[in-house]
Amino acid sequence: MPALFANITPGEPVFALKVFGASLIITRPGVLTFSLFVLRVATSVSFVVLLVLATRHTHLLKVLRVFKVPLIFVTVLSMCYRYIYLFVELIENTYLAIKSRSIGRLHYKKGQKVAVLSIANLWQRSFQLNEEVYSAMLSRGYSGEPLVMDEFKARPSDCLWLLFVLLFCGCIIYLNYIVKV
Repeated sequence: MPALFANITPGEPVFALKVFGASLIITRPGVLTFSLFVLRVATSVSFVVLLVLATRHTHLLKVLRVFKVPLIFVTVLSMCYRYIYLFVELIENTYLAIKSRSIGRLHYKKGQKVAVLSIANLWQRSFQLNEEVYSAMLSRGYSGEPLVMDEFKARPSDCLWLLFVLLFCGCIIYLNYIVKV
């Protein structure tokens, strides 16, 4: 947002505001910089969301290892992905149990006590579950490396798509260079 204003990005004024006696001037280069930044962020977020929605979780983890992302990072990411859904389900069940055992509204002191006890219970259950899951993983031969049943093989269509993407990116970089010079 600060890039919009003349104090940060000088240039031709587009719009002026009077706020608390001070004038804020929005400049044309500021608007261009701000819009370029917003478009880049929106594009990046869109690509990440599309990637996550269109690719299996196990394949994403395997690709991270192919690109030499450290094993500890991939393992932590895998566990976070699995535990988020488990914790949401545990919290929903706890909330339903509290609602089904109470009549009317709880006094805020009683509500605080119930919340603290619920958090402590969730912590204890998650710690116990962590131990059980790790033991089960070790008994099934877990070595730390994410395993995927199907192997990755590049087909001719994959190579053509990669060539197209590289050419497209090269053209955009070239056009960006020509426009700036």
